[in-house]
Amino acid sequence: MPDLSAPLDDAQHTLLKVMAEQYLKTGQWPFWRYVEQMMDHLGYDDAEQVLKSLPVAGANSPVGATYGLAWYDRVHLADDSRPALTVAAGLHSPELRHVFGENFISVLQYFVKHQRAVRPSPDKVEASYITSDDFKRDFPTVTKEFVAALPGIFEHEPVLRRGAQPWGTDPGGWRFELHKWLKDYRGVDDLNGYVQRVTERTVTANTVIIPESQAPALAQVLGSSGGKIRIGERLTAGMPTVAGAVIPRPAALSEDPPQYVNEDLIKELEAKQGQTRLSPDKLLQLVRELNACFRDGHAYACHALVRAIIDHVPPILGKRSFEAAASNYAWPTDADRKYAKKLLEFKNQADDVMHRQIRTSRGVITMHDVPFPGYINALLRVCVDQL
Repeated sequence: MPDLSAPLDDAQHTLLKVMAEQYLKTGQWPFWRYVEQMMDHLGYDDAEQVLKSLPVAGANSPVGATYGLAWYDRVHLADDSRPALTVAAGLHSPELRHVFGENFISVLQYFVKHQRAVRPSPDKVEASYITSDDFKRDFPTVTKEFVAALPGIFEHEPVLRRGAQPWGTDPGGWRFELHKWLKDYRGVDDLNGYVQRVTERTVTANTVIIPESQAPALAQVLGSSGGKIRIGERLTAGMPTVAGAVIPRPAALSEDPPQYVNEDLIKELEAKQGQTRLSPDKLLQLVRELNACFRDGHAYACHALVRAIIDHVPPILGKRSFEAAASNYAWPTDADRKYAKKLLEFKNQADDVMHRQIRTSRGVITMHDVPFPGYINALLRVCVDQL
């Protein structure tokens, strides 16, 4: 089991300090170019190597479940990208320990407590939420800056990123779905316990058990290289296995198939069929295909489908193009406006993916390049409300 709490060397500690100090001053992670230059001034001439040397649990690659001390593009670190530190970095950074330690654990325990108190209906499936207003009411001494910073923290934590959505008229407002996977974090009462639990879940997500019924066929494939296989053997991505082969866990076998577009939004969109002047049929098909491609890791298809969605919805917003919508639509919140701008910026990348012709060098697009799901979910939330 990887140990994310293992001691770091001087260069790794310095990198965390450079990133953490700027985050705590401004509430935003610094550009990678700034980090590189600061590390160079401090005597470390290869900041990227230092970043990639930080300990990681799971698949240390663009494919597979991964959790480490930092969140960044593992294929290409652009100068204007903003690598972020995860909550696990709080184990090594005194600067982050308070925010990513005691305060974060209090938030997690708050969500777990309310998720456990939810009483389900036997007749329908309903999502339950905690909003930023609920949180501020129950924690009256918490600062508005900390409440506004929480979605950015959630974005890099596996159990929390799937539940957070923009909400309300406050630019820093959010709501969090009390989903069933929170139960995996019951009993976690400190930062070390949280990081250990995330590590366990990440390693499990990259592990596949070979059923006895499938062993003969798999043995036949691997046997061609002289390897042997044991019935029911556990094979883990990133670890040596039969004849040096590695068998990662397929996404389809995960207990928690990832979704890109929130299923509740899809259900609301389905309910609009036959009830509106504009037909949502094509939009429904696009989001369903997007979820399927996201689940199966089809990066190019995801790019094309996100591009298709943002070009498809402007009439819902009373505009002829997404450029006009992003610039002139009366978005419910400033956060929604910023998310629309992010999607508008993404159009250039999507165009490049779809229209760049074949060349001698390999492509570098991966699932890490797909826009953050919160952007498209915020857009669809507005669209569903307008239909």
